[in-house]
Amino acid sequence: MKLNKTQIQTTLAPIVGILVSWLAHKFPLLDMETWNTLVNAVVFAGISAFIGWRTTRLSLKDEVGSMPYTTVVTDKASANALPNNPDVIAVTPQIVASIKQAS
Repeated sequence: MKLNKTQIQTTLAPIVGILVSWLAHKFPLLDMETWNTLVNAVVFAGISAFIGWRTTRLSLKDEVGSMPYTTVVTDKASANALPNNPDVIAVTPQIVASIKQAS
């Protein structure tokens, strides 16, 4: 299941709202608007960090595969996830044999 930014925000908005209301009620040292800003900043920073961490390898393969005279040999799942980049290919027994022979 893939979610875009709008779906993530729409899904998290009520959860963040409930958390903010609870925090403002439990800890009244900050007003509702301040709690809302703090919680949103923390939640969306965490989501951004997680998404960046999860997509780093795939993004790197896609970027390197787009360079001229370069082919990225990777696992089948990564190659299938980048169908628009013909220079990212899945490893095959023939490729493994060629690499071993060249070493």
